[in-house]
Amino acid sequence: MLKKMLVVATVTIIGVSSLLIVSLFFLLQSRYSASIINIVFERLTPYTITTQQASYLPPYQFTFEDVEINGDSQPIQIPKLSLWISPTLWTNQKLSLDSILIEEANLNFEALNSPLLKSVNTKQLALQNVDIHAANWSARDVNIQIQQPEWRSPRQTIPFGEIQASAQQLYVDGEALDQLLIDGQYKAQDSTIYGVSFKWQGANISGQAEQFEQGWSLINVTVNQLRLSQTSSIKKLLSGLNDLMLPVYHINSLDILNSDLHYAGWQFNQMDASLEDYFINRPLEQQKQASLSLSAESIDYAQLRLISPTARLNISDLGVYLDEFDADFKQGRIQMSGSLKQKQLQLNWLKISGVKWLEDSNQLLASLTEVFGSLESLDINELEIKNTQLIQVEQRPYWQLSGLNVEGKNLSLIRAGQSSLYQGSVEISANNASLDNLLTTQAIVNVAAKEGNIDLERAFLPLARGYIEASGRWQKQAISAPWQLTLHLDGLPVDLPLVQAQLPFQIIGMAEADASLEGLSGDYPILAHSLSGSIDLQLHQAALQVKDPDDTISYQQQWPLDTIKVSIDRGRIAMLAKGSNAELAGNIDLAKYPFGTLIFTSESNCKRLWSDILSQTNLVQEICSSKAEN
Repeated sequence: MLKKMLVVATVTIIGVSSLLIVSLFFLLQSRYSASIINIVFERLTPYTITTQQASYLPPYQFTFEDVEINGDSQPIQIPKLSLWISPTLWTNQKLSLDSILIEEANLNFEALNSPLLKSVNTKQLALQNVDIHAANWSARDVNIQIQQPEWRSPRQTIPFGEIQASAQQLYVDGEALDQLLIDGQYKAQDSTIYGVSFKWQGANISGQAEQFEQGWSLINVTVNQLRLSQTSSIKKLLSGLNDLMLPVYHINSLDILNSDLHYAGWQFNQMDASLEDYFINRPLEQQKQASLSLSAESIDYAQLRLISPTARLNISDLGVYLDEFDADFKQGRIQMSGSLKQKQLQLNWLKISGVKWLEDSNQLLASLTEVFGSLESLDINELEIKNTQLIQVEQRPYWQLSGLNVEGKNLSLIRAGQSSLYQGSVEISANNASLDNLLTTQAIVNVAAKEGNIDLERAFLPLARGYIEASGRWQKQAISAPWQLTLHLDGLPVDLPLVQAQLPFQIIGMAEADASLEGLSGDYPILAHSLSGSIDLQLHQAALQVKDPDDTISYQQQWPLDTIKVSIDRGRIAMLAKGSNAELAGNIDLAKYPFGTLIFTSESNCKRLWSDILSQTNLVQEICSSKAEN
């Protein structure tokens, strides 16, 4: 009897349910479907929800078109809304849905925070072909699917759950992220992005990320074909992620491939780089153990261009350690290894070979000053320059160095931001060197420094018909920094532009001189009151001539003077030389240079020459006719 009653009851329930479903199906196919649904929404929810059209697909799917939801905030317009009712229908005093699908809507981001969504239980929330906009960003053609969505806070906009999302474009902080794809797990803490990809600035970017208490860490991110101009910056992308509540604080692994980047005046072209374990918001001296390796087609800085550079760096609280840097430069090669900490550059070795700087040579010093100008100290344990050529022909005096070789040991070149040779030894040689028309071959210079005191141990410059030899000392660390210089030259041509520019007449020949000078360094007044010593100068096979403005020769003769004696006592210079019918005499006080005198007189071939060398004035007189008249 009981079994029979159960069968009857079951059949009755199925029948009634079937009848209800059939009745609901036909009602929702009628012209009253929208009114019926509006009444149902009004009875079941505290919101005013209206739809222009409703349809039902048994057993669980309801579809509504042109839905408007009015509640506590602005009305929400949804062109198409689909609901899949759960068989349990009601769970934990909430309507139970298998799935919610919103299509083709234009939503304010705050709409996702609607209490209506939080008032139901659903296994899946989906958005399809939706545009979303917020205060600092907007997204176009968005598709989102959230499995087991869960709201735990009234302020929570995006529910926790497994999220798959795509967008045709995400526009944030002035930057466009195109073809965005995301697959992740959103949780109250320790969320994970299993995979993300998008296009930015023409680059393809993909990778994974993990959330920690401090923020997000990028895991195995790859950036391919990025093109960043001087006006673009990675910081803008990171700022945009902050606006999306995705603050990145750490890079676990980042690979940049085939990219052009601009950073702090440096332009990297076709660069491949790999950065690991780097904390974005920490300065270099607070990094734990980051590493960077890179290679590029070229790197540009000011007028400098490095070809095919490669580098490996380790970054920690001990500083930036450069394992190795290698690049082609000006038809040669540069290699170095060392470390940088708090503007203190310590190079283990620096090797330069085959460099040919043949144009804009005056820019060399300016470019090097710009590169190294911010350093507080520069030390080089081993410096090696081989077969290098430098030429300067842009302005006088013209000069060139060919076959330049430099060997330096234990060098200290910058201290407290000031450049000098403070410590170490240097040997400089050149196959050929010239200054205007002064040429030397196989020149060699040896310099050593200890505790800031510099010794010119030897400078030997062979000339075509003689040589220049010098030695000296500069005691920079002593009070007033005294210096001494001993110089001997023989066979030095005197028809040099630098020499001729100081004389009122033209002179040719060879000079021989011995000089012993000393003084105190500093500014000009210190030098002017301290310079002392002597110079003996002789001219061999020499002649002089004076030309008028029309380029006619008004006076000429063989050099008439014997040895020119120059004595210097604390900046006061006395100069005297005599010869047959000729004399050079003068006194110059370097502290009162404009009041000095240096007069040259000579007679030859019925003419007398009077020259004021300091004012570069000549006076030529006929003297034979005057004597005849007398």
